[in-house]
Amino acid sequence: MNSASLILAAIVLLMAGGCSKKSSATKDTPKTNDSDIGDSVPKFSKTQPTLKQEPDSVSISRQADGLWHESGTGKIFTGRVVYGQDTLRWEEKYEQGVRVFVRAWDEEGDPVELHAWNADGSPKN
Repeated sequence: MNSASLILAAIVLLMAGGCSKKSSATKDTPKTNDSDIGDSVPKFSKTQPTLKQEPDSVSISRQADGLWHESGTGKIFTGRVVYGQDTLRWEEKYEQGVRVFVRAWDEEGDPVELHAWNADGSPKN
């Protein structure tokens, strides 16, 4: 093997393993303890979004009408949810079933720049 092949192999191995300062054990697991993250990041809410209705949980889900409804009651949801997904913490606000506000933070409590939402949580025009 020549040196170019060795360099290419090393790059491929680094990319396959992931170049991250986080360990692989915590890479895809959101923090669930509110004390693990900064004071400026909101605490998890009791109500959580879900892809399907789960009768024993307090959750909201998007229905066929395109609006978010309270699971179990079917009422159109107005309120705020804070939840963990992948390695991010999300805060979303809804008015009459429409999502009107979104912010996110990484595991260290640093704000994440979102494609369709401004840093203050308002939608980009």
